[in-house]
Amino acid sequence: MKTKNIFKALALAMLVPAMLFSTACQKESTVQEEDIVKKGYELPVTVNVTRQGNGGTTRASYNEGTKKLEFSAGDKLFVEGSYHEGDYNFAGTLTWVSDGTFSGTITTQTEWTGTVDELLSQDGGAQATLLPAGYESYDFLTLENEGTYSAYVGSDYNNAFATSKAAGVEQLSYEYCYTYSSGFTLTPCNAILNFTITGLSASTEVAVVFSYSTTTVNKNVTTDGSGNATFAIGLSYGEDLNNCTLTVGGNAITLVNSSKVLEAGHIYNITRSAAPSYPLLSAATSSDYGKVVCAAGHLHTAKTAVPAGCTAVGILGKVTETGHGLILALQDATPQTWDAIFSWAWPTYAGTRLRVLPDDAARGVKLTSYTALGATAVSNWAVAPKSDYEVIFTNLGSTAPYWDGQTYDDNVNAYITGAGGAAFSQSRYWSATWNTDYRSWYFYKDYWSYDPNGDIHSVRPVLGF
Repeated sequence: MKTKNIFKALALAMLVPAMLFSTACQKESTVQEEDIVKKGYELPVTVNVTRQGNGGTTRASYNEGTKKLEFSAGDKLFVEGSYHEGDYNFAGTLTWVSDGTFSGTITTQTEWTGTVDELLSQDGGAQATLLPAGYESYDFLTLENEGTYSAYVGSDYNNAFATSKAAGVEQLSYEYCYTYSSGFTLTPCNAILNFTITGLSASTEVAVVFSYSTTTVNKNVTTDGSGNATFAIGLSYGEDLNNCTLTVGGNAITLVNSSKVLEAGHIYNITRSAAPSYPLLSAATSSDYGKVVCAAGHLHTAKTAVPAGCTAVGILGKVTETGHGLILALQDATPQTWDAIFSWAWPTYAGTRLRVLPDDAARGVKLTSYTALGATAVSNWAVAPKSDYEVIFTNLGSTAPYWDGQTYDDNVNAYITGAGGAAFSQSRYWSATWNTDYRSWYFYKDYWSYDPNGDIHSVRPVLGF
């Protein structure tokens, strides 16, 4: 009966051009005809949905505690397929009801008189795609031609981006089922990369650019108060992570150093630092003389302020073997008598005996106590022997004329002031070397000499490492 009605409607449509309707009537008839052709016949449908045989435990929201996806209000299931050996199409969007049940309406290209189960089981096959609640705001999955039998789900991997692991798993997994068998069993098509990038400026918006094949994800994310950026990216299984590139805040991030083929349904947690990689004090050699040493144990460019996040400590002045030597302070300590210096502890560092300043009062307000720089143990601030100061000044390029040993000059001071320190003043500076009874060595701008041990002179200490 309904088939005949269709033929009547089509016959009437064919007669329209021959009838003397106004232009407005002709337009109205055309619109009505297009609606009939595109939309088709509505059919109520209820289906059961599971994921990889786990019963209805799979849902569109990610539970970090159970490590599972769970359905939530607003989740939808898009169903599509064909029948009559692929000659006719059907499509529709169902809404989650409870547990693993989705209900709604699908639209068929021609009238279907069989059961829903028979339609979905046709040889042409039925497929289903999970549309997680809120998917529209991500622009990763899109529903095209909605409400018609020719509807389909599109995907744009340039938008496969979320600002958290949970959102990434919920929205970017691309849950799909290729066949119907008394229900749909969804499986993820995508792998999820869950990134934590450290070493960035705190509470700052940074650009994230992730590229592979012909796809580029270009989004922004705001770092937390510690300078960490967290985000997730979804990409098709089978991609090789070694062929992907990532920059965050303009910093190139190394992902892997060899082939790593991604698997569907897997979450890859990747933590990397965007902070530049600096040479370490533990690897210092004589080629590093003059470099600025920071509290983290990094070696920075000579005569230059250290980068943000680092604290300048001193100038590398002597290396006795790789990772061992002396660091010249950027500031003076509290002036002392040599008798006081002689009473301090006398450990050996880098093959030399140092007189270690015993407390904050001796170090003064401008020197911080250090027992380690990064992972490298240090002596804490100490007065070095005469011979070590001479070697330090020579290594830092001093060409000052001298008597009884090399002293400092403007070349030496340039290393100190360039790093933000205070130049040697026009003062006498004690060494840890005794000369004769009641007299010990000190240095001045252009000579070495000795004074009574009770005299008060300046102190420019070193760190032994």
